[in-house]
Amino acid sequence: MVRLLALAFLIFLCPELSRAYDIVLISGGPALRSHERFKVNTHDRYWGNFVDSALARVKELRKEFGPDDKITWLVFRPGYIRRGIEEKQDYLKILEERGQLHGLTPIYFDDKEQLFTLLRRNGSPEKPLIARLEYYGHSNKKCWMFDYSNRVDGGAIEPLVVHVDDLENISGSSFTPNAMCVSYGCHSGEEFSQRWRMVVGRPMVGAVGKTDYSAGGMPKLSEGKGGSWVY
Repeated sequence: MVRLLALAFLIFLCPELSRAYDIVLISGGPALRSHERFKVNTHDRYWGNFVDSALARVKELRKEFGPDDKITWLVFRPGYIRRGIEEKQDYLKILEERGQLHGLTPIYFDDKEQLFTLLRRNGSPEKPLIARLEYYGHSNKKCWMFDYSNRVDGGAIEPLVVHVDDLENISGSSFTPNAMCVSYGCHSGEEFSQRWRMVVGRPMVGAVGKTDYSAGGMPKLSEGKGGSWVY
């Protein structure tokens, strides 16, 4: 009884202990090879860059925090459907099978409005606050680009990107006070990260320069460009 009273008192003093938290990983979509094959700097020779990198991160997080931490994996569905049609593969089925190996079932979104809805949290068990958010996908300094060179070719066309002017749709109240955010897309640290911090109120690490997914696993800064991670 004494221990129960002590625990109840501790929870009263530290209400965050009684709230559920979530780690959110976002996988953007791949480019179409038919749009990329004639470019000098081609993208996404391999369809699963943003899938495998997110799942590699899951392995790291499980080791760091234990197997019971809640991880939510958000995946931009249309890009994998169209790449699958192009290459005659069911990439949704494949990525779901890979997710199952890590105890994860992808939650799909089809546009940015659905993503904003998934990121709205109130701290309840059904909608826990976000303690960590990481983005794996194409980007430029102003946008997360879910459909780069798929339906669009590097352009900021609604509703396939999250532009810095869209960040007002993401509330800081959906995050824990000390939430960690990272964007592993190219050039995010040149503007997107700073605007995220201003609008959402949480720091975001981003790349100055390009990021490289070609080696598998976690993305790295591209070599020889003087890139760096900033927030």
